[in-house]
Amino acid sequence: MFFNKNTTKVSELDAPSTIIGKGVHLDAAKLSGNDSIRVDGTFKGILETTGALVLGDEGVINGNVYADYFLAAGEVNGDIECTTQLHLAHTAKIWGNIKTASIIVDEGAKVSGVYSVGEDKIKKEANNNNHSNDEDEEL
Repeated sequence: MFFNKNTTKVSELDAPSTIIGKGVHLDAAKLSGNDSIRVDGTFKGILETTGALVLGDEGVINGNVYADYFLAAGEVNGDIECTTQLHLAHTAKIWGNIKTASIIVDEGAKVSGVYSVGEDKIKKEANNNNHSNDEDEEL
């Protein structure tokens, strides 16, 4: 599977608690939670979870993403921050900056932005930043 076995449970990826289905378009200021989320449709806004996030190959996120683990197969137009691991599948298209403790990039994934990889950097920046202020951010 595409995740770090020590930090992400298989059930989080197989049975997400929130699903934005194919053909669904959701415009929200912010979606946050502690459980896993799957996006197969289009989401516009800030997406934040302390669980796993899966973006299907036809899914689109227009906004910043904050997750523990993120498997991206679709398109993200915004910055990404992962505390554990980011996995970019071969169909991923990322238009934004990336901060993650660990990254896997499959051949064919497209990224336009700056990578910042390393657990120590993420923890230090997490202590200095509070994502609750992101609610006022323009998308």
